Amino acid sequence: MSARPSASSRSELPAPDAVGALVAEYGVHSRAIREVLVALTDRSWTLADLVQTFAVPRRTVEEVLAALGPDLEPGDLPRIRVDRVAEYRRRFGADHLRATALADPLGPALAEAGDLLATVTRLRAAAPPPRRALDHVAATPETAVRRALWLDAHFDLAGGHLLCVGDHDLTALATCLLRPELTASVVDVDERLLAYIDRAAPAEGLAIRCLVGDLRFGLPPAATGRAELAFTDPPYTPDGVRLFLERALEGLTPKGRILLAYGFSERTPALGLAVQREFGELELAVEAQWPAFSRYVGAQAIGSASDLYLLRPTNKARRKASRGGRPTIYTHGEQSAEASGGVAADVASALVDAAAGPQRLPVLGSAPVPGELAAALAGTGELAGTGELAGERSLAALWTGGVPGPARAGAVAVDATADPGSWLLRILLAADARRVAVAVGNQHPDLGDAASQRALAELVAPKWALRFRRSTPGPTSALVEAVTVDEPADPGERLVRHVLDRAHGRLVNVWRDGLVAVAGLSKPAASTRVTTALPAGRAAPETDAAGARRGLAPEADASLMEIPRHRLAPLFAAIRASAAP
Repeated sequence: MSARPSASSRSELPAPDAVGALVAEYGVHSRAIREVLVALTDRSWTLADLVQTFAVPRRTVEEVLAALGPDLEPGDLPRIRVDRVAEYRRRFGADHLRATALADPLGPALAEAGDLLATVTRLRAAAPPPRRALDHVAATPETAVRRALWLDAHFDLAGGHLLCVGDHDLTALATCLLRPELTASVVDVDERLLAYIDRAAPAEGLAIRCLVGDLRFGLPPAATGRAELAFTDPPYTPDGVRLFLERALEGLTPKGRILLAYGFSERTPALGLAVQREFGELELAVEAQWPAFSRYVGAQAIGSASDLYLLRPTNKARRKASRGGRPTIYTHGEQSAEASGGVAADVASALVDAAAGPQRLPVLGSAPVPGELAAALAGTGELAGTGELAGERSLAALWTGGVPGPARAGAVAVDATADPGSWLLRILLAADARRVAVAVGNQHPDLGDAASQRALAELVAPKWALRFRRSTPGPTSALVEAVTVDEPADPGERLVRHVLDRAHGRLVNVWRDGLVAVAGLSKPAASTRVTTALPAGRAAPETDAAGARRGLAPEADASLMEIPRHRLAPLFAAIRASAAP
């Protein structure tokens, strides 16, 4: 058997022979390369379209184009020269490819879903742009529709509940548009996305409930154990896939299924194996896999495509899921798997100093990952005055449980320098102490301008007085100091303060108990007033007088920590009004 030509030797061959050598290198795996070649005989293509259409890694497409060399038409959009088309089509089996191509099982349904595709395309165009730090790579609108069609073809969606563990691709909207009888919950850390879906769903007459949650700190309790189906397209690191699968498990009913979008390059099978091992570790059986099901605008390293997995939890699966998770699950930015983590020593020192304040209060430290904060706390006996530091507490513990009782008379120092944008407000909601200091990036969205700072300060004003210290202690960092204010005299403001002080409790219960304490109502009367004052929507889908479905209201069964930010101002207005005689 003769050896296959190397990449360097291909460059010395005439173009058709160089392409033939490349095809020979891939052997039985060369079909996708032949499909790219035949496509280039039909018309001009962009590199991105070739990658996405044929689910071939960018480097492989570049190899094909390099081998074609002078047989390409001049210009930026590659196409095989007209005088060479016949030879390439004959030599690389264009007729064979078309004769043996499998029909798309979803093709007929997709052809009839033109109106749905148009609506999803419109919604996708108006949605917030992807955030690279959160590994957002937008799936095409057609992909969202295909996901909806696949779900509808395999499950009885009417009356069911779909949980989307992260949903930048608007899979919940697409599926509920196809089957409006379906209800859905979307959990995401991106407040922009939640606000968008929360506006779009009722406008389309859909029952979709949005909950804010950083999945590294757990699934919001209001989403736990309710869904028959969970869909997720997670960060494509082993830790990221495992974490999102664990959260999906938490959200399922006992007979639930998980749908996972995940892809890896043919050039990196070891990464794919590392992720697939997580299925076994979590006791998840693979019931089905559809290669290259989802297509993306980007992610060219993996062919702008991912496979669709249908995963069935075994009886042991839920016991395998862990509430904890590494914060560094992404592939880009400060929270990437390669990031070192931790807060810089000068920031840690300034942070603890700001938390202790003039009173030199004892400081409880909270950080998402081990770093310099622990060292700063350990070395500040004199700084803290009493020398009695409460020690370090994880940001996940603060997010999910608040501050331990003995530490509430002191201060809390929180390293949130890796904040994706939603942590700062949640820290202020979660913390119950005399002072709080939070270290964030200097470009944090809540600190960007006076209006942003004022909006955050007004939201928490019944509890905290805020001070923003930008470029402190250096040009890339900032500190936010929060000092508790006296309990307001106004009954409405006092009721909001009551709710803010109990952000981890179920809102309707906290609100009711606050009305009993502040307005002197009986419990039954307070419950009635809360039900009447709740924002539009309820815990279960409703139909209005015109027959349109109303959205789901997280306020009905969630805590303040789980309610998206854009709903808080109208919620607090309703709480204030409910305290009136």
